[in-house]
Amino acid sequence: INHTTSYWIPNQKRTFVNKVDVVSGPGYDRMAELPENMRHDHEIRRVVTDLGVYDFQTPNNSMRLVSIHPGVSIGQINDATPFEFLVAEPPEVTRMPTQSERSIIHELDPNNHRKSELS
Repeated sequence: INHTTSYWIPNQKRTFVNKVDVVSGPGYDRMAELPENMRHDHEIRRVVTDLGVYDFQTPNNSMRLVSIHPGVSIGQINDATPFEFLVAEPPEVTRMPTQSERSIIHELDPNNHRKSELS
């Protein structure tokens, strides 16, 4: 729980929910419930979904949309998110990976598993 963490979410609409049954990694709300001496340097750096990029760089560590992927509208993001989130003003448009980055992605994931979901 003390390492900087980022998450990849392949299907925001299916994954973002109001309440979860199981927590595999604590968020800022659960960390705040722990005694001060157990909190250490908890940081969720980014949440990257199929629709956009989020961070928690707000005074109360609320989720904030910082970047919208090309071709995605804020309406689509709102429809896929059942809870309130902040929006950076204005949110950026996510840059596409360079050819070099695409080559690395293909080398690491030649079968395109990043587009699948665990069920």
